[in-house]
Amino acid sequence: MTEIKQLRKSLGYLLIGILLSLSAFAQEGQKVVGTVTADGEPLIGVAVYEKDVPSNGTITDMDGNYALTLKGANAVLVFQYVGYGKQEISVNGLSKINVSLSQDSEMLDEVVVVGYGTQKKVNVTGSVGVADMKELEERPVQNVSQALQGLVPGLNLTANSNGGKLDNSLSVDIRGVGSIGDGSTASPLVMIDGVEGNMNALNPNDIESISVLKDVASSSIYGSRAAFGVILITTKSGKAGKTNVNVSSNVRFDAPINLPHTLDSYRFAQYFNAAGANSGIGAIFSDETMQRIIDYQKGLITDGTIAVDNVWQLDQYSNANTDWYRTLYKSWSPSYETNASINGGNDKITYYFSGAFLNQGGRLNYGNENLNRYNINANINANLSKYISVNYAMKWTREDYKQPTYLSDIWIYNICRKWPTKPVKDPNGFYQNGSDIPELVDGGQSKYQTDYLYQTIKFKITPLEGWTINLEGNYYTRTQFGHSEVLPVYMHYADGTPFLVGIGYDVAGTSKVTESAVKENSVW
Repeated sequence: MTEIKQLRKSLGYLLIGILLSLSAFAQEGQKVVGTVTADGEPLIGVAVYEKDVPSNGTITDMDGNYALTLKGANAVLVFQYVGYGKQEISVNGLSKINVSLSQDSEMLDEVVVVGYGTQKKVNVTGSVGVADMKELEERPVQNVSQALQGLVPGLNLTANSNGGKLDNSLSVDIRGVGSIGDGSTASPLVMIDGVEGNMNALNPNDIESISVLKDVASSSIYGSRAAFGVILITTKSGKAGKTNVNVSSNVRFDAPINLPHTLDSYRFAQYFNAAGANSGIGAIFSDETMQRIIDYQKGLITDGTIAVDNVWQLDQYSNANTDWYRTLYKSWSPSYETNASINGGNDKITYYFSGAFLNQGGRLNYGNENLNRYNINANINANLSKYISVNYAMKWTREDYKQPTYLSDIWIYNICRKWPTKPVKDPNGFYQNGSDIPELVDGGQSKYQTDYLYQTIKFKITPLEGWTINLEGNYYTRTQFGHSEVLPVYMHYADGTPFLVGIGYDVAGTSKVTESAVKENSVW
């Protein structure tokens, strides 16, 4: 009898398993329809998808209806909508599933920076992107725009024609370029604590949050200036409690990536000779020069050029093998940064003070390029009474930048034009004409000192519960002093005799100094 009972029990388990398998098989490929509502009203655009097959999904139509053909067995449907709690419902053979979603109070109370202050996420109209501040703080970069690369979807930051110059700022656009013609730009409006400003003048360690308003609806707040989006930056403020002091320093090394190589001189000469033959003008490089190129690459000769009538023969008569990108740029450049901050307070007053210093080394092998940046930041909040509170914020930045005067906007273009057959130095050890090195080293320096000062004072008055009066005043000033000099530059004949050359459009031997001063003020 015991054996018979055990057999019946096993047959029962087997039958249950067969039925469950048949049920799962029947469910796979099944079509499920239904309606999604909230408070009795249909919800448009609710995401409906299989939990185990997220790629199989749909959204509700204008009437809140959906239809979905299942792909997996034992399917569980997920219903998700911004501002509402997510629901997961097992299908279990049902062909119609109606769902009522409830508002998620935690999501609705989440605060994001938008407009002139903060709003609950439920009140945000338009697409908003928020940068991950932890990741931003961990990036050892020179400025905020470099730190934002890749952090916010739809926020594009690209290098312009100035490339890796230390005073260069990345070009910024949201959702792609939307310029309507020459002379117009598609750059977004940058607001720092409610004041339009330069985000690259900020110390990234002082930033509390960054929100990106991608929708043109932001123009309803900021006007036509916000047609290409808005970047809202909020800096740190004090928090009540014990005083916190933070000090950090770092040394880092920058290396250029994707730096191209100059073609080796032998293949370069072959291409030019083929081009000359195809155009009918004949070979550019003679057989004698081609042989010298081969001998130079093999190390059989050390001179990269020859002299005729006391003049070095360059380009098509030279035989060097110069990789100009690796010659003119460093393999790496150092930089140093230190930050210090103190914050604290009580229920009456809170404060945040910070200071920072950055020394960014240049990337040129020749000439002196350097950037120093100094930051001071202060943010004080005080409750003057039960009805009145005041906030004062100040940000001061100084940038000292210097570069060789010859380092123009077409610097990379000039490197691209250099032939690898041209040597860096002549056989006497002097830098060759056309290498641009004498101009970088001896042609003079350009120096710029730029100060940014932002000051804001805000009063918040609450005479009655539910009635708040905000009074705000902002002052911004930018001051820049520039000094640029052009000094005589000498090259050398084959016998070592020096001679003067011109720089750009300046006559050979020219010496000149240019001084400039700019001051901008804004009050609102």
